[in-house]
Amino acid sequence: MKKANVLIFRGVNKSYSYTIPAKNVDIYQPGTHVEVPFGNSVAAGLIISIEDKKTIPRFLISKMKSVKSVLTKLPKLNPDLIELINWFSDHYHTTPFKAYQTIVGNRKLRTLEESPGKTATKQPVYELTEDQKKAIETILAKKKTTFLLHGVTASGKTEVYMQVAQKMLAENKQALILLPEIALTPQYTRIFKERFGHDVAVLHSGLTPKEREIEWSKIYLERVNIVIGPRSAVFAPLKNIGVIIIDEEHESSYKQENNPRYLTHSVAEYRRKQHNSILIFGSATPCIETYGYADSNKIELLKLKKRVHNQPMPPVEIVDMRQELISQNNSPISRKLKESIEACLSKKGKAMILINRRGYAPYIVCQKCGEIYTCPQCNLSFTYHKDKKFRCHRCQITADITHTCRKCNKNMLSFSGLGIQKAEIELIRMFPDANILRLDRDTAKTAGKLEEILTKFQKEGDILIGTQLIAKGHHIEEVTLVGVLGIDTTLNIPDFRSPERTFQLLTQVAGRSGRSHKQGLVIVQTYEPDHYAIQHATTHNFESFYAEEIEYRKALWYPPFSSLINIIFSSKNEDAVKKLATKTHTTILKAITKPGTEVQISPAKPAPIEKIKDHFRWNILIKSKHEHISDIKIALKKLPEPPSNVRLIIDFDPRSIL
Repeated sequence: MKKANVLIFRGVNKSYSYTIPAKNVDIYQPGTHVEVPFGNSVAAGLIISIEDKKTIPRFLISKMKSVKSVLTKLPKLNPDLIELINWFSDHYHTTPFKAYQTIVGNRKLRTLEESPGKTATKQPVYELTEDQKKAIETILAKKKTTFLLHGVTASGKTEVYMQVAQKMLAENKQALILLPEIALTPQYTRIFKERFGHDVAVLHSGLTPKEREIEWSKIYLERVNIVIGPRSAVFAPLKNIGVIIIDEEHESSYKQENNPRYLTHSVAEYRRKQHNSILIFGSATPCIETYGYADSNKIELLKLKKRVHNQPMPPVEIVDMRQELISQNNSPISRKLKESIEACLSKKGKAMILINRRGYAPYIVCQKCGEIYTCPQCNLSFTYHKDKKFRCHRCQITADITHTCRKCNKNMLSFSGLGIQKAEIELIRMFPDANILRLDRDTAKTAGKLEEILTKFQKEGDILIGTQLIAKGHHIEEVTLVGVLGIDTTLNIPDFRSPERTFQLLTQVAGRSGRSHKQGLVIVQTYEPDHYAIQHATTHNFESFYAEEIEYRKALWYPPFSSLINIIFSSKNEDAVKKLATKTHTTILKAITKPGTEVQISPAKPAPIEKIKDHFRWNILIKSKHEHISDIKIALKKLPEPPSNVRLIIDFDPRSIL
């Protein structure tokens, strides 16, 4: 007799044991989906291991229930996916079923049409730079290693990825290409299919359920060897991974911000070790942590210092908006930027204008009594939109516009601050003959719509105004001018990563300019022209920014000098959340035996954003030496269950502590 340990598809924290029927015993294997009796019902589950009767005490056998049947429509999982589920559940303190849902989901095998067969790989149309050649040679010579490919914008990182992937395919291995946004998948898919033909699958949430099942089945059945997709594609059921590539690795979208809050980098590193493969982080503006690990030789650093064809980086000019106000220019568009747009359009170039704030006006106040219009569920400012709605972008609620103050009943509401819709209206007023397009989460709610706007801009647009969506990896050769508005909003977010994000955003969007034979230009409008993040961005010099930023990180003991764990408490009951946070803090202090220089535990206190969606929020931030994290995780598993009206979230390696 054999025993199956089964991961039950319920919110329980352990596996359950069942005897395997003697009839057809061989069909029950680790990775097989089954039906089992569970309590008074029947539950689906996954066999994660099998034990022989020799290891089972006889008295237990008599008490165990038997597996009922095999779920034949669900695929048998590979051993490495079972290992990944077990690791993920333990690493992120989540139930085995939640780990299964995240990694596998509700996947059914599809019957696929006959494969069109492999296409001959095409060769690049230009000669590699010396830096590219050196990077490719180093990566292929030192396999089973993690690399940081630090290359300036337009330095040819994608070509390095494709050459390494090509070598892996020649060795009958597979390549996994991860991107920060669904919006980039069409561009990357087109490039890789031009090189590798039909040997490419795409996985992302923008596909229909049927499309996702077909792509997943193509990967599972080994019909393709290259997978492209955003964060969740890291779980693709590849059986023989040769290389994992995380492009634009600095992007915050690689961190899942709802339960389970996994970091793609950590999952990719685990899969690299499973498959003895290569992991490449690529970016022009790496995370301070990632560059710090390279700087301390924990991962290998490779550099692409110049653009392909030696095209110069665009000069960056700063406009001090304080001087614009002094000279009585109240427009959100400075005189310098206006003149530069005129010059750009006269030469048949295209301009991109970045403003990282949706809506029309982000600040609404009564000029009579001073009442500020805030979201009732989080107390942050409403944003006024042109569709005559007040919106909270954090709680996703809307309210009908009113011009009468809710407090003093006077008709004196003022709409101030700069949002993308106001900037768009100003650009239309200034350039009535230009074809102006807008790209943000309001105009592009789907990946298809986003691609449509970008394609239209490339073919017939003159000016594209957008949020940070326009800064991410788009290659449009005719863009010779980039303007940046409202960057101070990003800079002044109360988070230790704000200078880093500001530098990254400025450098990335600047990299959209001058990517062909025409010289580019970047204009940055700011009220803080002397801030070091902005100053270093004007020279495209990551190393100089890193040298200054790393000193702040070291002084405050932030990553890469420590690991972070953010414990978040959330409830509609303010007293309940405060009580649990305080109690948990006391429990953690007792459980963790190495406080002081090796572990720092902040007091329980209201979170920087104290309220979201009508829920009060408190947090406890733990900083620790990397080698103590496993001990802290063991201690955290001993925390008492929170009451039903309080949610407790443990966020490992948070990318935001708001």
